[in-house]
Amino acid sequence: MKKQTPGRPFASDKNLKQELIISAIKLFAENDIGNVSVKDIASNCNTTSAMVHYYFGSKDNLIETIITDFFVPNFKNILITAIKPNNPLELVHITIDMLISLALEHPYIAKLWSRYFLHQESIIMKYVFPNMPVDIMQQYAAIVKKGQDENIINKDLIPILIYPIIASNIFIHLHGFDFILLDNNMDAKIKHLKSFILKGVLCV
Repeated sequence: MKKQTPGRPFASDKNLKQELIISAIKLFAENDIGNVSVKDIASNCNTTSAMVHYYFGSKDNLIETIITDFFVPNFKNILITAIKPNNPLELVHITIDMLISLALEHPYIAKLWSRYFLHQESIIMKYVFPNMPVDIMQQYAAIVKKGQDENIINKDLIPILIYPIIASNIFIHLHGFDFILLDNNMDAKIKHLKSFILKGVLCV
């Protein structure tokens, strides 16, 4: 068996970096970031703190990587896909469908979103602001404005806020308020959510 070079992971550990990122996101969603240690993140992946330091250098660097390698690419991809048809109606439907898929695939995003993304002074937002795809968000808002001019999208809405507001509604609705529901049927929640958002955003 080939010996491992000191300080370097085996080739079979090529997915470990991504696993550590997901581990950290899950732990941050359930606990205050300040109370989550590098050891906690490593233990969740059955590895050592040394591997976290190997990939990220520090906990702060790991938090920044979560934003630059996970959140920004995922949310940027939705924006790019939504604006591609240059059609206001398609933009809204694509946004909703892709955000629902993301929320279902990564349910822990909902708690992280509520805990950190809605608070401007949070440690997460410190890394979000410099990495926001502002140019793409502006293109998105321009298509929303086009939809308002064409009486497709509600003219009372602020174009640049449409995307984060839809995201917030999806994350909070899909993974919150379960204590109110007697029957926690995800299909029913998705149907409710789409109706709730579409009837508030669209004029058609």
